[in-house]
Amino acid sequence: MNPENLYQEQGSNDLIPFPGEFTKLVKLTLIAYKKNFSAFLSFSIIQAVPNIIVSLLIFFTIQNEINGLFNEIELAEEDISKILSLTVNFFSENSDFILIALLPLFIVNGIASVASNGGFLLGAAQFCNNEKVNSTFCLNYVFSRIHKLIAANLLVFLLFIIPIILMLFLVGIPLLIYLAVRLWFVNSSIMIENKNVFDSINNSWDLVQQRWWITLGTGFGILFLSQSAYIIVTSAITIIFSINPTSVISLLLNSFVSLFIIPVSTIATGIYYIGLRESKLN
Repeated sequence: MNPENLYQEQGSNDLIPFPGEFTKLVKLTLIAYKKNFSAFLSFSIIQAVPNIIVSLLIFFTIQNEINGLFNEIELAEEDISKILSLTVNFFSENSDFILIALLPLFIVNGIASVASNGGFLLGAAQFCNNEKVNSTFCLNYVFSRIHKLIAANLLVFLLFIIPIILMLFLVGIPLLIYLAVRLWFVNSSIMIENKNVFDSINNSWDLVQQRWWITLGTGFGILFLSQSAYIIVTSAITIIFSINPTSVISLLLNSFVSLFIIPVSTIATGIYYIGLRESKLN
């Protein structure tokens, strides 16, 4: 199988939805997940394990300090200078722990997340090509392209810095949403079409042109469904077994549920990307 040619003629493959066919996208995502559950779960584990390690480390060390910081920020309301001062003081007081213990784990967690998402995307492409998802093939291909994925994600992060800063003044929110939609398919371009870093950014930007609003709606729809499923399942289990929401058991429960929810949004992204690309080609 050649990952660069994972598509068929639009209309000859019922596993490729047109942009706007949201119901079909959701249905195909669930079918893909069900038929290739073990493969997608293996990708999810790659992301979930370092994430739970980081979460547990924070929980048993500086969780109270973090809660205190957020409480003080809430009391500061919209006083930007005070919020910045509180944040700087927090990082200053915990700098050694953050740099020595947390930062390396965050880096590992980030790389694992990028690799995991790459596996989901390529697996979605295999599904759209009427193939069974091969986890070994996907992971081998992901790690052969991991340098591109990391570089592209770092570059996208740099592009987001100014909008994130401007979010403090609200004006950055529309800009951040606009960029997020236009750059949504950078990883997909690398994994499915083997584009380089800059070409993947250009490709994502061009694909969304003329399809921005429908892509925004699709993205919010995917996010809403996946987060709703997560909240419903975790809330139900918490209530049934009377679990303290602030306990370590609750943290482990949330991580366990996330393990099964994580694949949904990225599988849907891969399938939507292929449909979006096909709509441009026809």
